[in-house]
Amino acid sequence: MIIMLIEDEMLAMDELRHLMKPYESDHTVVGFDNGEDAIAYARKFAPDIVISDIRMPGRNGLEVVHDILSFHPQSQIILLSGYNDFEYVRAALKLGAKEYLLKPVMAGELDLAMKRAREAIFKLEARNQHELQWSLSQMFRGITLPADRNGEKAFTGHWLMTTVLLENWKSSFTWSNSGVDIGPLLEWLRLNIHPSATCVDMDGHSRIMLLPVQENAREESLRRMSSRINTFLLEQVEQVAVIHTVYELKKECETMEEVYRRSLQRLENQIRLGVSTFMFVNHHVSGQMFWDSARRIEAYIRDGESGKLFTELRRMLDDLRRDGITLKQTSVLLSDFLYALKYKITEPDWEAISEDLIYDFLITCRTDDALLEWLKDRLTRLMAGVHHATPQPKQIIPAILDYLNKHYAETVHLQDFALRYHVSISYLSKLFKAETGYNFSDYLIHMRLNKAIELLDSGYKRITEISRLVGYEDPKFFSQTFKRFTGVTPQEYKRKEK
Repeated sequence: MIIMLIEDEMLAMDELRHLMKPYESDHTVVGFDNGEDAIAYARKFAPDIVISDIRMPGRNGLEVVHDILSFHPQSQIILLSGYNDFEYVRAALKLGAKEYLLKPVMAGELDLAMKRAREAIFKLEARNQHELQWSLSQMFRGITLPADRNGEKAFTGHWLMTTVLLENWKSSFTWSNSGVDIGPLLEWLRLNIHPSATCVDMDGHSRIMLLPVQENAREESLRRMSSRINTFLLEQVEQVAVIHTVYELKKECETMEEVYRRSLQRLENQIRLGVSTFMFVNHHVSGQMFWDSARRIEAYIRDGESGKLFTELRRMLDDLRRDGITLKQTSVLLSDFLYALKYKITEPDWEAISEDLIYDFLITCRTDDALLEWLKDRLTRLMAGVHHATPQPKQIIPAILDYLNKHYAETVHLQDFALRYHVSISYLSKLFKAETGYNFSDYLIHMRLNKAIELLDSGYKRITEISRLVGYEDPKFFSQTFKRFTGVTPQEYKRKEK
């Protein structure tokens, strides 16, 4: 905030300066010994709080404050006087002053007046910010506003639009979970980047910052400002989330909608799973390593090698992440891969999936672990279908995994599968461990706990309900099991995610 002091007496000004010392670390405090200089400064910098003596040579405090309020009506006024004169008080209140303090000013009285003035400013800014957010969100969507609320007029000239996407378009983690609220961010922007910066949330994931820039602003200057914003936000969320940042220059002749659409296109071509990104140019993707993995996966499906299949899937996704493959590129590659599997393996009951549907799933993911589980589920069902008619030893495990994925919340025993497939339980236990790397009970526990984590991430709050949904009738035993495998209880995990 800008706090303006107006006092013609040197000793009184020194006393005011001393009383304002506690505010100097977080606010800009400026002083003037005459009204004309104060008005000139206020025209340029719009003070938030004005503390002025009333009796001064030349233009008195009432006249000075009247002028300041005429071009900046949101300023909070505190008037000082050595006279307990009713007419002064009435004139001050009629003018719009919020406080009238008698000299000599006591520190406690001034602190209370400052507290009330700041609270009024915060309320006013919150209301203005709400109205501005509404207007901007309408402009970004191309909705015409009423003439008296035409927000485009407030954004004439050139503006830097920096757009930050938290996590992913539709992931369960949003700005409200991050702890990075608009208020403190806006204060940081105005203090460190530009005093006229503004900020708006389009939804739970995308946040847009607007900063006025010169018509001849250079690209490196725009990038530097956006990079500072990106770095600041990364420091706030780096322990819990990733962000994706792009920027665009809005020229005077352009609408907000045009520039916003360009920003969205940049983001779509930039986002990667589980890795923060900042305004990079897409590179050509050869896909050689991806298709090498795809051929091996096809062979493992034909041979019923589920353990090797899962290992190769993990390798495939690791390669995509290492190569910097974006979500859009990933959706194209996976769509081609799944269609190729369908027609090479010719399993009639198994449906491939389109690029758009894959992308719709990808934008809900926070990391590639969710994508891995999704692919394992689809390919396990494909493998089970391929080998359903004549289950061989190595083909039994995919069928078991498919069943577990659908019935993990039920009471399930390895003995049931041994009877179904006419093999000994000891043999099936060794086969299961060889194919998955887990014994049967541990695999089922991991599956149930992963499902529990998904429910916690999606907003489920009742631990007893989550316990029942993943197959545990005793919530206490569920919590003990959860902690044994994750290191924290469900309640601690939920608090940590917040």
